[in-house]
Amino acid sequence: MSPSKVSILNFDNFYNIVDGKRQGSKTFHHGVDPATGQKLWDVPIANEQDLDSAVTAAKEAFPAWSDTPIEKRKDFQGDWQAGLNTASFDIGAAAGFMAYHCGLKIPEEETEDDEKTIYTEYTPLGVCAGIVSWNFPLILSAGKIAPALLTGNTIIIKPSPFTQYSGLKLVELGQDIFPPDVLQAVGGNEELGALMATHPDIAKISFTGSIATGKKVMAASAKTLKRVTLELGGNDACIILPDVDIKKVAPEVVMGAFLNSGQVCIATKRIYVHESIYKEFLLEMVTFTKTNKIGSPDDGDNLVGPMQNAMQYEKVKDFFADSKAQGYKFAAGNPDNIPSSSAGFFIPPAIVDNPPNDSCIIAEEPFGPIVPTQPWCDLDEVIARANNTTTGLGACVWAADVDKAMQIARRLEAGSVFVNSYEKATPLAIFGGHKESGIGGSGARRACWLS
Repeated sequence: MSPSKVSILNFDNFYNIVDGKRQGSKTFHHGVDPATGQKLWDVPIANEQDLDSAVTAAKEAFPAWSDTPIEKRKDFQGDWQAGLNTASFDIGAAAGFMAYHCGLKIPEEETEDDEKTIYTEYTPLGVCAGIVSWNFPLILSAGKIAPALLTGNTIIIKPSPFTQYSGLKLVELGQDIFPPDVLQAVGGNEELGALMATHPDIAKISFTGSIATGKKVMAASAKTLKRVTLELGGNDACIILPDVDIKKVAPEVVMGAFLNSGQVCIATKRIYVHESIYKEFLLEMVTFTKTNKIGSPDDGDNLVGPMQNAMQYEKVKDFFADSKAQGYKFAAGNPDNIPSSSAGFFIPPAIVDNPPNDSCIIAEEPFGPIVPTQPWCDLDEVIARANNTTTGLGACVWAADVDKAMQIARRLEAGSVFVNSYEKATPLAIFGGHKESGIGGSGARRACWLS
């Protein structure tokens, strides 16, 4: 279907998409504008019967969709991407993710021995489910939908109750493009996610969210031995070597910590700077941090927006309060100068100067605009410090000597390590974590077929 035939989306009304229909509900919830604290649109809450209907429809649609040639499946996704590009919201990253997957081919392997020919082929699983977090709702939805549909699966998406709007509209847009019941969406809370994890006819769960909830998803999924991909939290370490260009690198490190107000699973969350440049580097970080404008992303050139929801706003405030109570030094930011939530969930970015290793700000993930820095002098010791965590999602190393940086990167216990760049996920590379940061991976050709 050409993009010109795609229906115009109405952004005043929101629906679950079940069995090819826009579906309401007897119960509703709503999001909150984090920049103002004002209530947003009502969204229907799906129940167990809605989920069962969606799974039944997806299961019935699976045989025909899995038999559809991959080039035809790419055509459908291409039309979906083109239709998305006509929408009136920021979807560049999501559209780019779809375009990447449309360029992939499903590999086939053939091996000969003396007696037989061995063929290795990758076949679809059936009905998949994607449970999406609130920090990047559109790109994370597309990142689950695109590989599932490309490989011949049907999929049901459950957006976060904090950010349900974009995910529901993304799926609604697909109804004019894909065959019936190939792509569906159900909105709800944790109870619905638990039902998806235990549903006997869902073959695969892809979950993005907290470590605590990820463990619940994995435990529940074990009851039916369904496959799981878990992309969970991180506490990413950043190691700065003494040969860096301080004025060039310090602003980049700040961006890695405070991009999206720090609400990024692979945001830089612990910064280790060589002691010989520590004071100068920290000063440059503070100088750049003070230039970052704070406010609504729809209002001017603000770089730091609000916390996405009240729960996260209060959680990040606790890190400020604890650091103040422990007497830690704030090189930037002020724990006594956090605006009231009545004006939006805004928290000015902060840098905590050299808190101890056992401090909450070092040991735990704040998922907000507050980051600790520490000096180091012994390379083995700082690598041990960086690895002293139960998580291992991302990390970065900065150095003029790239070979030395690469050697350090290989010793860091993380799924993705970046050299001379802050952590930036890309569909070209497998994205997954070590330790409690997750199971499996997404993105890249290999992860697409093997997950």
